[in-house]
Amino acid sequence: MTDMKGRRSERPHNKKDAQAEKPFNAGLDLEIDAIDLIHKIGSQRTVSRTATSAQPVGDPEFAVRPGDEIEVEASLESVDEGIYVTGTASADVHAECSRCLDPVEERLDVRFDELFTYPEKVPAELEEEDVPVLEADVIDLGPLVHDAFAMAAPYQPLCREDCPGLCPQCGKRMEEDPDHEHVVYDPRFAALAGLLDTDEESEGGAK
Repeated sequence: MTDMKGRRSERPHNKKDAQAEKPFNAGLDLEIDAIDLIHKIGSQRTVSRTATSAQPVGDPEFAVRPGDEIEVEASLESVDEGIYVTGTASADVHAECSRCLDPVEERLDVRFDELFTYPEKVPAELEEEDVPVLEADVIDLGPLVHDAFAMAAPYQPLCREDCPGLCPQCGKRMEEDPDHEHVVYDPRFAALAGLLDTDEESEGGAK
């Protein structure tokens, strides 16, 4: 399960602020009308959507490309506090290998869950806290999907686990020449190396 609660902005105080501070959904059209579930504890509904966005979804370095399809499956359940949502999203993500810089593409499945609380059910002590609130009987899955892909991004994307990367000296692909290497001299010993060469030449001349 992926907990999205730590990634949301502070709950707005009025409808105007709600529109201005609406959680980022990457332009995904994933708003679900939940009016049939409101205050009907135990009622459930599943939804399936295929969405696209005009901008990257997820982490900037490991994202679903604009225009690529994202398949979303979600379950909505009416509980006492609001509407509890769980689901999965699946899409092709693209990145750049952090070692060899080759393009990386893989199919990624992510999970998300969230409780959209009725405004009147928000505890008084949490009034100023980060609590997703159900407004206008609509649940927007866009922010959940975007955050789920962002949180699933690896720290350093790799084309494969054993990628040898590039030569740090010249940038040559190490996979093409595994024995590739450079002899690097410490400049601090350059003067000493010159003296040794001079001594060898002197000894050779003496012979």
